Amino acid sequence: MRLYFILPLLACLSFSARADTVYKTYVNQRYGFAIDYPDYLQPQGEAANGDGQVFLSPKRDAELRVYARACIEEWDTTPAEFLAKAERNKAKDGRQITYHAKGKHFAVVSGIKDGNNGDKNGGNKIGNNGQQIFYEKLITDGKWCSLFQWTYASSNREKYDEATKRIAASFTP
Repeated sequence: MRLYFILPLLACLSFSARADTVYKTYVNQRYGFAIDYPDYLQPQGEAANGDGQVFLSPKRDAELRVYARACIEEWDTTPAEFLAKAERNKAKDGRQITYHAKGKHFAVVSGIKDGNNGDKNGGNKIGNNGQQIFYEKLITDGKWCSLFQWTYASSNREKYDEATKRIAASFTP
């Protein structure tokens, strides 16, 4: 009989742990896109050209990059081109794509990559050892491409998978 009282209590405790995260909204003034991000990510300051921003976790085990730019013809102007580029570059980037989706104006690619490769653009390295989970989304009208890249150490998957859902759902051009 005591089990009937303990199970609801445990359910409430596990729910309250996830409910502690507060989300903030970043709105880019130059391109007008918006995205929610968890308050434990620290904004690193908007890029000098105003195209976006990077957000890092205090332990540097998670990174959110969000930006917009003119679409590059035959590279990512369409969702199909975005996915084709991800497929072409997966071996070079040390990635294994485990999920992809596309619609008329969006594409998503997600999977696992080797944490030892670091960021090919010279940015911060997330989880220098072990695997990383990546999730990238493109929203395009054919002229402007709004993108976000969310990368985190797979050792913290439980914490960051929940944030992935909120970040992805909130992203609007």
